[in-house]
Amino acid sequence: MAIDRKHIAWVVAAVAVAAVPLSFFGPEGLRMVVIGLLMLAGPGTALVLYIRLGSAGTDADGADGAGAHRSAVQSTLPLAISIAVASSLALSTIVATAMVFARMWSPPVAVLMLSLITLLLLALGAKRFPVSAAGAS
Repeated sequence: MAIDRKHIAWVVAAVAVAAVPLSFFGPEGLRMVVIGLLMLAGPGTALVLYIRLGSAGTDADGADGAGAHRSAVQSTLPLAISIAVASSLALSTIVATAMVFARMWSPPVAVLMLSLITLLLLALGAKRFPVSAAGAS
């Protein structure tokens, strides 16, 4: 069973929303895990979902009897993961660098900005590719 893009989007959105209050208070271990996940893969995963890397216009598991579509999606998985991590770390670095140069260093604000970028990309992706009523289960 393949993981649906919708499920990934919900998990990324949950991490982005949970990171904002945890940036101010909460158990240190939980803060480290949630904010670390957001900075490592949040905005990048939303970007990969937005550009729909690896989709051939359908979310069906098999395009033909030989499973050519499934193998094409699996072959793009390492590329999607590397783009997600690289773009998330790049955005985190850009936000931190902008805050340093503006002399307005505040890590909770940086987490808020990354969460907003993530949620914006997820919303744009959902608006770009609405879920049809026939495909809903």
